[in-house]
Amino acid sequence: MITKKEYKRRTRNLLRMSGKFMRSRLHLFSRLFAGPRQRYRIAWPSTEAAELLEFALLLPVLLVMIVGLLDFATAFNLKQKLANAAREGARLGASQPRRDLDRTSCSNPSGPVPCSILSIKDDVTTYLQQAGVDTSFITDVEKDMSYDPATPCTATFYKANPSPGGANYGLKIERCIPFVGPDGSGQLETRVTLTYPYNWTYGFNHVISLLFYYFFQAGTLPGTISIETDATMIDLT
Repeated sequence: MITKKEYKRRTRNLLRMSGKFMRSRLHLFSRLFAGPRQRYRIAWPSTEAAELLEFALLLPVLLVMIVGLLDFATAFNLKQKLANAAREGARLGASQPRRDLDRTSCSNPSGPVPCSILSIKDDVTTYLQQAGVDTSFITDVEKDMSYDPATPCTATFYKANPSPGGANYGLKIERCIPFVGPDGSGQLETRVTLTYPYNWTYGFNHVISLLFYYFFQAGTLPGTISIETDATMIDLT
């Protein structure tokens, strides 16, 4: 005859054993049907994997932004110097006489262009040199200088470009550009144009080309681009 106390003890033991059995079965069930997820949690117990993936995706964009900021800031600063040099040349040209523009040479200093145009070229070159800009893109070789009084009083100082169809880098001076004043009278003005071959200082072209190739398997950026600026002033003479 089982007493009431013994019956309660056996019942508790049976429930305890059944609870352990059920927990073990549930644990096994979760291991079987959630195995890949469990293994992923064991391999990456924290958010390091997500952070690494985010960094890998953002790194090319960060490089483009940083290198682009440095290179475009350098190019913008250079263009400001070129614009100031063009204004200096146009200001000098506006005060220069035009009586020698029908000539095709200058004796002192020697050159195949009028002396007044040579003085503008020297003024622009001097300003750029003082601003720390390389002036080798403006030719000093006589065979690369040209002057045509009829189109209109135009002189070019372009360095020979070896690439076919390439841009002309250098200095262009136009002394006889027609201009209609506010009162309707015809006047002349001087225009100075500078075209500079800018090489990416910090390698922006390489970074953006790698990014294009990674995402699109195509596309490159030239290593040299043209920075062009000009200034025009009404002649005072």
